[in-house]
Amino acid sequence: MNILRNKLIEQLNKFWKGLVVGLVIITPISGGTMLLVLNLYEDMMKDIASFKIFRWFTFGGGSILGIFLSGRIFATLFESYTLVILGFLLGCILASIKAVLGDDFKLTYKRGAVLAIGLTGGLFLAGLSDFGVVSHIPPNNFSLLIGGALSSAAMIIPGVPGGTILILMGIYGDMIAAIANLELLVLTIFFIGALLGIFGLSNLFSRLYKRYNSGLSWFFVGLILGSIRMIIPSNFDNPLVFIFSAIIGFIIIWHSN
Repeated sequence: MNILRNKLIEQLNKFWKGLVVGLVIITPISGGTMLLVLNLYEDMMKDIASFKIFRWFTFGGGSILGIFLSGRIFATLFESYTLVILGFLLGCILASIKAVLGDDFKLTYKRGAVLAIGLTGGLFLAGLSDFGVVSHIPPNNFSLLIGGALSSAAMIIPGVPGGTILILMGIYGDMIAAIANLELLVLTIFFIGALLGIFGLSNLFSRLYKRYNSGLSWFFVGLILGSIRMIIPSNFDNPLVFIFSAIIGFIIIWHSN
């Protein structure tokens, strides 16, 4: 009886932790960092590597519920308070640089070169992307698959926000809208890509990140800095609101890392 009770408590614990991860995962907050905070990272990585996924069904259920709840709330807020949400996202993205770099902010010539490459790539991708909560042109299936794979694989790495990957690809707003409106085809294709990323790329990403941690970190920072141009409005009705929202988002994420 005690064994059954302990297992039930363990699964309930995983469910609410999954709910927490799901609630924040669609924002530019690192899912890997959240897993570390909730003391789940090491066990999950071991089980993913050995394809032991049954232990994580309740966690997955909680995550899915959290994603849908967060997506509907976020989409509603975005529609009514676009400038506020864009400013908040900008602050979150800028503050995520702290999590990517850790405590090593020393800029060398080599790191500067890698940063410049990432910045160029980010600016280029931002020029191709049209950030918005509802796009008039739906993302194609290939973008959904790649976005799901890259964001889920990147999410496994502590400090790298999966949501930022979607912003870089210009499909972040489309995914928020798909979650809010329960667009099953879009969500299914993205989910298939996410599974491919978790089981096919997460181990590769983790190995590469461990081996080339410094270079990849500064490259990601360049991408992040280059990508922010897509969420800065061309016209400001109230710039003070935008700036204040950015400061709030920055403070929250900076102190959470």
